[in-house]
Amino acid sequence: MPETMDEKKVQEQPAPGGSPASKAENFRLFARAWVVLLGLSWAGTVAHALSLVSWLGNASVKVGSILMSPGALVAGAAVGGAIIFGIFKKLGAQMVYARPGLGRAVRLTAYGGMLAMTAFGAYAMYMAPSIASSWWKTVFGPLTIFGKEFTIKPMLFPSAGVFFTVMSGVFLMLNREKWADFLIETEGEIKKVSWPARKEYMGSAMIVVLVVAVVSLFLHYVDAGLSRLMQYMGVGF
Repeated sequence: MPETMDEKKVQEQPAPGGSPASKAENFRLFARAWVVLLGLSWAGTVAHALSLVSWLGNASVKVGSILMSPGALVAGAAVGGAIIFGIFKKLGAQMVYARPGLGRAVRLTAYGGMLAMTAFGAYAMYMAPSIASSWWKTVFGPLTIFGKEFTIKPMLFPSAGVFFTVMSGVFLMLNREKWADFLIETEGEIKKVSWPARKEYMGSAMIVVLVVAVVSLFLHYVDAGLSRLMQYMGVGF
């Protein structure tokens, strides 16, 4: 039976969000960019740290607003390049998202929670040096981004390096088949839960609040009464 024009249009339309192959390729590009940023972060960290010592030469190369030694720049570039090359060589096959589309909510929640904690730790590390520290000097800036001024300081490199490194480890761990299956099964079990209606859980919440309030008042007056009684008897005071 010949196909109608409407049926042909439906068949020619791409799947929502792109094909699985295109999503996988986009993720690979994102992973590669992530690894490059990781390598650059540690390259900047090593270069600035070694510029603080004199045995690699005097700090004579101006980078932004600070001076760095040529030997330190070479060492930083070597470390960053080695990190990028090593990750691509050893972990290139793992730069894929295992079982995409399954357990999406729970897996994203796990990644989001670890991302928030890691970002907080990296920010605390960034704010640790004193204003007089060489790690707190302005390298570039101020830069205006979305109407706000920002400055790039050397401390940004180790903080970003720790952030990218920890999140890379989190991804490699949670993306393993065993962990991925656990998170997928967790979401499957959550979907089986029978959640109460809004009226029911609002009523239950009000009962809990009321009971807590009554118990709190009871304990308060009992404590006050016993305190006065012990003061009157001269016990413990």
